[in-house]
Amino acid sequence: MNEKRKKQLLFLVIFFCLLLAVFVAIKIYQSGARESEETDEESCLVMQIDPSQVKEIGIINGTESINLSKRGQEWKCLEDENAIIDSEAVTRFLEQASNIVSDIKIEQVEDMAQYGLEQPKLNVTLQWEDNMYILKVGDFNSVIDSCYISLNDEKTVYTADITLYNGLNKTLDDFKQINIEGAETSE
Repeated sequence: MNEKRKKQLLFLVIFFCLLLAVFVAIKIYQSGARESEETDEESCLVMQIDPSQVKEIGIINGTESINLSKRGQEWKCLEDENAIIDSEAVTRFLEQASNIVSDIKIEQVEDMAQYGLEQPKLNVTLQWEDNMYILKVGDFNSVIDSCYISLNDEKTVYTADITLYNGLNKTLDDFKQINIEGAETSE
C-alpha cells in the first residue's frame, strides 16, 4: 500500500512538472510573439521592388561609377562592353535591394547634409519600364548602429542596418564573371 502511494505521488509530481513546463513554454511563446509584433509596428517599408523587373542598375560609390543594362537575359556593363557580367551576382545584388525596411523614419528633413545625404557615400539607381528608384546611403551612426538612407530625393531620412550598405556597395569586379581558374573572363 505504501508503495502504491509513492507511485501516485511520483506520478502527480511528474504531471505537475509537465504542466508547469507547458505553462512556461506558452508564456515564452506569447512574449516572443508580442515582441515580434512590436518590432513589426516600429519598422517601416522604405522600398520594395520585384528584382526580375529591373532593367538598369547604376551604382556610384567613392571609387567608381557602374552602369549595368539588361539586354535580353544578359547583363552588360555600359562602361566596359567586353566585361562578362555574372547574372547571379546581379540577382544577389537586386535581392539585397528588393525589400528595404527601416527602424527610424525622420520626415520633413531640412538639412540632408547632417545625415551625409547631400554627398552620399553610395548612390544606387534601379530602373525598369517607367519606374525608377534612387537610393542614397549617407553617414553611419555608431550610436544606433545604422546608416542613414533616403529615397528619390524625398526630404525623408530612414535608418538602415550597415549590412545594406555592405550589400549594395559594389564595384565592377564584384559583377564580373569568374572562370574556373579564378581569372576574370572577358570577350
